[in-house]
Amino acid sequence: MYTFKLSELLKYDNIVIQCHDNPDADSISSAFGVYHYLRRKGKLPKIIYSGFGLIKKRNIQLMLEWLNIPVEYIKNANAIKKPGLLVCVDCQYGQGNVTKIKADKVAVIDHHLKVIGDDEYDLGVIRSRLGSCATLVWDLLRQEDFEFGADKDIPAALYYGLLTDTNDFSEINHPLDKDMRDALQIYCDRGIVRRLRLCNLTIDELEIAGVALLRNFNCFNNRYALFKSEFCDPNILGFISDIALQVDTVELCVVYNLRESGAKLSIRSCSREVIASEFAEFITRGVGSGGGHREKAGGWIQKAELDELGIGIDEYMKAKLSEYYSSYDLIDAANHNIDASQMKRYIKKPLPKGFAVSSDVFPEGTPVMIRTLEGDSNIISSTDIYLMVGVEGEVYPMKKEKFGATYRICDEASADEYEYEPMVKNEITGETKKLKPLLKYCISVGDAPIYASPLVRNTKIFTEWNPNGYMYGEPGDYLAIKCDDINDVYIIEKNIFSKTYDEA
Repeated sequence: MYTFKLSELLKYDNIVIQCHDNPDADSISSAFGVYHYLRRKGKLPKIIYSGFGLIKKRNIQLMLEWLNIPVEYIKNANAIKKPGLLVCVDCQYGQGNVTKIKADKVAVIDHHLKVIGDDEYDLGVIRSRLGSCATLVWDLLRQEDFEFGADKDIPAALYYGLLTDTNDFSEINHPLDKDMRDALQIYCDRGIVRRLRLCNLTIDELEIAGVALLRNFNCFNNRYALFKSEFCDPNILGFISDIALQVDTVELCVVYNLRESGAKLSIRSCSREVIASEFAEFITRGVGSGGGHREKAGGWIQKAELDELGIGIDEYMKAKLSEYYSSYDLIDAANHNIDASQMKRYIKKPLPKGFAVSSDVFPEGTPVMIRTLEGDSNIISSTDIYLMVGVEGEVYPMKKEKFGATYRICDEASADEYEYEPMVKNEITGETKKLKPLLKYCISVGDAPIYASPLVRNTKIFTEWNPNGYMYGEPGDYLAIKCDDINDVYIIEKNIFSKTYDEA
């Protein structure tokens, strides 16, 4: 499997690092991390951005000043000399939120949902589950043995980028985000970070926010609100969203303002039934681009696309908000009426799966934390507790007795590649171990069959084990129900289903 490394950039000269238009702290900090790596390797890159004008957001201005970040505003993309390599950070080449600049070669380093084809850039990496692009850049830097303690501006910038893109760390889910937060806080100047957090607005921006909050369209049945703002720095839209979401009758809010070529959106959600990034993708599909995280997202809608549809932005926003709530089916696993008799039965293929006895990782009785893509979990190591590793790198504990009844040990190893390699940490000493090198392998001999059928509509399921967060499936993915437990309902992605199940 191809794994991108920053060292691949070193074979190019005349390197330009591009932030997305009207850049936020995450985009700038990510560009700064790549910039410093290249500088230490003898290159002379530069950081640029485009958009509606020079950066006016006060905390971004101070970030550039206090952390000595060199950036250049490009008003006309045709005025810049064609670079040998253009590195797009926190954005994807040719998309609506970044000015397109011609280059000999293009690299993409981004953490948003992939919306471009592999043939549209020459090298790079897109990891859409991360909370910030700064996290991705940090991971790439540490793979190159980058010394973070040599310059406190770099860890402070990356740390602040993650902090701002995860709502003061409240939306951190990915284990790499947690790893970076823990690793960089010992290097960065926390005083500067604290001061940057408190310098978000000017008086004029406060007035714009106040007027926007008075202009709203509410739907009390679905608990959403729509706000239209005057022209302002796009980052102010997020500030307005954060305030609006604190209203007791609002669980989803969308704030937008008009530009010459379209509309900029900011989205916030505290609804159990609406993930902000999923809604952003829905409302911009076919007319722009959108993405983000569970609780906050953003997007861009092209005016030209709406003109072709013969609809104005105000009417479009109201119509799409109304349409969204009828676009999916909702299933609560604890209380559903699915007719499983109309579904086919499937059994798991006998594929090798990794496992480790927890006491082989750390001694019996050690409190340990297991960090995976799905989150952190805690156990006490024991000869009676096995750590099972799934095809995506997910880890779940299993009692020795159940393991013996369900699996047999085999010599064949799994060929699974994980987006994040699971890690186990000794909670007493702080020592960490990667789990993959410690794995033995087994094959299922008695896994319960399931009922399954392909979805025909977008579907959200609140599962038995996670009633507060839904699994999301699209047409072609599979709805599954355990034959021996009709309340164990979940979704299996179509590519994973075909690899792991056979019809019974």
